[in-house]
Amino acid sequence: MIQIVVAAAATVFVIGWIYLLIKYGNGYEELIAGIDREIYQMPELFYVGFGIMNTVHFNMHSKRARKKIHEIGEINGKKYAEYYFYVTTGAQFTYAYLILLIFFLLAAVSVNILVAGLGVFLAVMVVMYYEQMVGNQLSDRRDALLAEFPQVLSKLALLVNCGMVMREAWEKVSNTGEGILYQEMKITMEEFHNGISELTAYRNFAERCGLKEIRRFSSTMIQNLNKGNEEIAYFLRELSSEMWEEKKHLAKRKGEAANSKLMLPTGLIFIGILVMIMVPAFSGM
Repeated sequence: MIQIVVAAAATVFVIGWIYLLIKYGNGYEELIAGIDREIYQMPELFYVGFGIMNTVHFNMHSKRARKKIHEIGEINGKKYAEYYFYVTTGAQFTYAYLILLIFFLLAAVSVNILVAGLGVFLAVMVVMYYEQMVGNQLSDRRDALLAEFPQVLSKLALLVNCGMVMREAWEKVSNTGEGILYQEMKITMEEFHNGISELTAYRNFAERCGLKEIRRFSSTMIQNLNKGNEEIAYFLRELSSEMWEEKKHLAKRKGEAANSKLMLPTGLIFIGILVMIMVPAFSGM
């Protein structure tokens, strides 16, 4: 009975693939053409995932979707956030469907239900991998911003304390580095040059960075815009000291995380050594 169910499921997967190929095979060429092949393998097959999303009327405005789009917006910019979310979701559907199709066919041919179970497991793992990929990219970006923030604050505090107005200090500091935070500062300078007010530009800067520390910085900058350099310089010095301490804690946390990740492979090596020692010893008894 189980064998019949597996064979039936494999048949359904094959028929579904043929249906998606006929209906959507040439429907997403422009969308697929812009996909980064270094991140997504076999993008020419993504019509499968996009077709499934279209068939089930995938909700791009659900709570989960809005959260993911917001996270992707921090990484790739708000302008293309929905596009990248759509592509990532399409990739998940495509890879999961392809794995299930292949493994259910193998299970039907080999008459082994475990092969189908392995396919389900791998499909779930692929979906989780791309979910985690976005989270890892966001975490790495925020860590990089947090690592650069103290140095940027120190430079701004020094220049403002020397009498330079904030806008000029901002432009000067933005050109002293090539990191993520410096790139965001350059975008803010472009907004200044395009006629956007400092208040709006600083708000946009905080929104793009997405860190509570930078939001606090931006909020205080806006409040002190009309209060002169003295208060801004004092605030920058205080916040800079706090952020240098936070950077030390971040480095410590990363070191602890690295040590915990090494525990599993170290334990496996230790077990392997024990086996190598104990097996010959017991064999000679």
